[in-house]
Amino acid sequence: MAEPESSPPGPSPLDALAHRFRLGPRWGRRLTSLLLLLTVSVAAGFVISPGLFSQQIPALTEDHLGKPFRANSPAGFKAGRDYEIIHEAMTEQRRQEARGAVRPVYDLSPGVLMEIRASVGTAFQEMRQRLAAKEASPEAAAPEAPPKAQPRKLVLAAEEREHFQELLFGRKDVALDPDDVQALATARFSEVVEQATVALVDRAYGFSEPTPVYIANSREELSRQGPQGLTVRDLRHNGEQTLPGAAPTVVDVREAHMEMDRFASIPGNLLPDSPGVQRRAVLRLAKRLVRPNLTINLAETDARRRQAASAVKDAVISIKKGQRVIGDGELVNETHLVAIRGMRSQTDRLDLVQLQVGGTGLVALLVSATYLFCRAAFRRFRPTRKDAMLLGLLLVSMLGLLQVWVSIADAVQDRYTAIPLEAFYYAFPVAAGAMLVRFVLSEELALFFALVLACLCGVMLGNSLAFGIYALVGALVAADRVSSAKDRVGLFKAGLGTGGINLLAVICLFLAEGKGLTPDTLITAVFACAGTALAVPVMVMALTPLIESVFGYASDLKLLELANLNHPALKELIVQAPGTYHHSIIIGTLVENAAEAIGANPLLARSCAYYHDIGKGRNPLYFGENQKGENKHDSLAPAMSAVIIKRHVTEGLEMARQYRLPKLVADAIPQHHGTRLVGYFFHKAVKEQEGKEGMPPIDESIYRYPGPKPQFREAALVMIADAVEASTRALPEPTTPRLQAQVQKMINLIFSEGQLDECDLTLRDLNLIAQSFLHTLEGIYHARPEYPAGALQAGPKGAALTVAGTAKQDGKARPAGTGT
Repeated sequence: MAEPESSPPGPSPLDALAHRFRLGPRWGRRLTSLLLLLTVSVAAGFVISPGLFSQQIPALTEDHLGKPFRANSPAGFKAGRDYEIIHEAMTEQRRQEARGAVRPVYDLSPGVLMEIRASVGTAFQEMRQRLAAKEASPEAAAPEAPPKAQPRKLVLAAEEREHFQELLFGRKDVALDPDDVQALATARFSEVVEQATVALVDRAYGFSEPTPVYIANSREELSRQGPQGLTVRDLRHNGEQTLPGAAPTVVDVREAHMEMDRFASIPGNLLPDSPGVQRRAVLRLAKRLVRPNLTINLAETDARRRQAASAVKDAVISIKKGQRVIGDGELVNETHLVAIRGMRSQTDRLDLVQLQVGGTGLVALLVSATYLFCRAAFRRFRPTRKDAMLLGLLLVSMLGLLQVWVSIADAVQDRYTAIPLEAFYYAFPVAAGAMLVRFVLSEELALFFALVLACLCGVMLGNSLAFGIYALVGALVAADRVSSAKDRVGLFKAGLGTGGINLLAVICLFLAEGKGLTPDTLITAVFACAGTALAVPVMVMALTPLIESVFGYASDLKLLELANLNHPALKELIVQAPGTYHHSIIIGTLVENAAEAIGANPLLARSCAYYHDIGKGRNPLYFGENQKGENKHDSLAPAMSAVIIKRHVTEGLEMARQYRLPKLVADAIPQHHGTRLVGYFFHKAVKEQEGKEGMPPIDESIYRYPGPKPQFREAALVMIADAVEASTRALPEPTTPRLQAQVQKMINLIFSEGQLDECDLTLRDLNLIAQSFLHTLEGIYHARPEYPAGALQAGPKGAALTVAGTAKQDGKARPAGTGT
């Protein structure tokens, strides 16, 4: 609710500071509001900053490996915020795996077979030419021809063998068996021998097969590169292909020789008509000619493996806020050491300061933005300093309680693992704050509080949007349901209704997250319902008396106590000023019915009506309803009479403080008169001054109440009802048309004076108020039938019955004082 206070408060230190620098009173209030906002933001920022008040990160070393961990909490050590920790050992292991997964690169030389074939053809052809030239020379001619035409055995010189080896292998130092070369020379390096040699080489390279054979240096070399296979690069065509390590087309030189031996051992494959010496010479020569066409490219292989290793991302241990890092009694392993070291390295003093600053700034921005919007959107949203202090204390208390609740829930869930952790979180009575604000303040402040608290609760629980939505829904429903609660049973009904909505909210949220109607979902929903239905009303009932006592607010429970006619202030009023007491009771009836008609608080309206004139009990005989013939104002000047009449307002405020009446009830004492004139004595002064020349003009401020004008609807109802009751009492014949006209006249008068400018009454409300007042007044001033002669006699002895007054059917007589 809005200020003003019941009485002008003394200046605060910030007001004095603003006055000293000549900033005006408004700046003092702004400085106070700024200080309150800063205080709340800092306090709430500390609470929501992750890990600030959680357990410290333990110091673990290699000496703790294999030993049980001893935590300060049964739940073990849990992270206070989110962490991303690089696991160096795991990262290196993954890089080694990436290196090993890269296939070795072999370069394929497809021209090796053609080179061998060309060298064999060149060598054999030249050797045939040499032998032919040598045999044709005169020195080689025999003196006598042999009796039979048999080829003469030729013996090659050493330099001829070297020349043959150079033609075959490109160098002379290749040591061919001299007997093999001699056997080839004996065969005159014939084309048949040449073709047999080429056929063996072709067999080794799979020349006649559909798939060529790749010959590596050795099988050991292939095995050293790993079982993942190999990448073959064709140097001639710049292409690549991947082959498995056990591919039948990949052999080493030894396996190629074995294939040549197998082929040569089959009868008819190798020189079937030649001596065995020549066959062996051809086979050994062909084996010597075979060389690998696949060679390992170590540089390219290493480059590709380095590239694969560098492409591996760091192995990151992701730890979320609230996640248990190590449990109490759990054996410490290498992963625990890595996580703890990483958390300690990422958490330093600067980190904590950043969390505090970020949390404080977040709260300040959220509170400021929500406050500015609500102030612009709702006319009744005008929180006082006391309201702001209460909201700030509630906000920090709820956040702190949630922090403690989470810690307890973590410990309990570790013991009862069958219950999901979310069930304990959602059982927190987060709706109690908004319900309490609505119960003692207003719906606008409850909406403001619900928005801020829901957002911050979501931030505290790991930026949980689901919990933020859950908290907001529950808070809004609780604030709405408690508006109709007039007693303790009503509070529990409001809690039960909020619990049912929270149950549906949890189910819908879990379905939206894709969790489905699992047992965990149903357990969480039941916990949310039970926690809200039971804990929220209990918290509100426990805190309401404390808040009422400290801050002076009036809940409906307090208003029920004030509406009890046995209150000491009312008992004093009925003794000192019975007419005023009766007037207040009638006003209470009028405003209660009217408040129900316009949707205001009937209890607050009735309580304000009962106590609005308690100040008249100090000087009761100066007020008409308490006078019995003599009028003390007849001997007083109009100005003095007006001062005495107005004094009942200040005396009423003193009595309100004496009886510790709630602020709103006390505010109705000055507001129900607003800034209206004490009309009777003002007009009396005007009439007395008529015809007198030279008199100073009448000071209207002497005859006008100091105000303020009604600031809330219930005070405005008391103002209208007070004027209507006083004017209708003076009606000679209170018939329905006259009552209706008088009610409308007084409402129009008060409205035209601008007394209703600062409260939220609409024209529709004024119309409903008029109808309600008329209906109530008709019940008060109803007509009764005239009793026939002898109707008042009773009993055989004719004992007369007395009545307080009589009323005719035509309404020409009215009840005497009692309204019956």
